[in-house]
Amino acid sequence: MILVSILVFAVLAYYFAVFLQNKKVGYSLSFTFIALFILSLVLLISNEYNHFGMKQVVSEKTYQIQSVQKGSNLLLKKELGTKGKEDVYIYRTPETANKKKPTTTKVDVNVTNKVKTGNYSAATLERKTTRWEYKNGFYSFLFGLSDNNKEFVKQTNTFKVGNDWLVLTTTQASQLQKKMKSKAFQAQMKQEGATYVKVAVMKAMKANPKMTPDEQKQVTQQAEKAFKAEAQAKLIQEIKSQN
Repeated sequence: MILVSILVFAVLAYYFAVFLQNKKVGYSLSFTFIALFILSLVLLISNEYNHFGMKQVVSEKTYQIQSVQKGSNLLLKKELGTKGKEDVYIYRTPETANKKKPTTTKVDVNVTNKVKTGNYSAATLERKTTRWEYKNGFYSFLFGLSDNNKEFVKQTNTFKVGNDWLVLTTTQASQLQKKMKSKAFQAQMKQEGATYVKVAVMKAMKANPKMTPDEQKQVTQQAEKAFKAEAQAKLIQEIKSQN
């Protein structure tokens, strides 16, 4: 509406100044419409650059997320730019679990990504988005043609994942995968794992000489799980120290 008003006021100011025979009345009306023209122009500029007639509205939504890689709890970060202000996180949701491409956070300097690890029952993404919206219907009617309603301001993404999740850059994940597929590394882990389990079982049997076969099996399984977690943590720490 404001754009139409500016055009109408300009035309009327010109018409009354040029075509009205009574110049005194014509100039008075012309100056009135020039003033309205300038006022409308100021309002339009104020809306465009200072968001006059608008307010910031914050919306919050929580999404359930899944690992990018099946069989492991993995949240990836892709580093973009030089200062890390436009880094994006890569993840999946139940809706995109079977799609070829995973979901990523928005690439924008006004997007902040945070990761919290803890004893969470489920991995989630809490998204808080701030946008400019018109205060009421009057301002929407007045400036609606400017097409700036719901203009993006900023966004904060907070990932909450369990302690068993890995948060790696795409480079680190690639290095980890390459290392774990190495035959030399697998042979080393097999040898060290067998020794780790043997020591754990011997220690348990020393504490309880009457341990049954089922109990020994349970100790073995627990030791294998503990060794795998320790070995993975050590390898990840090694990879992170190199980047």
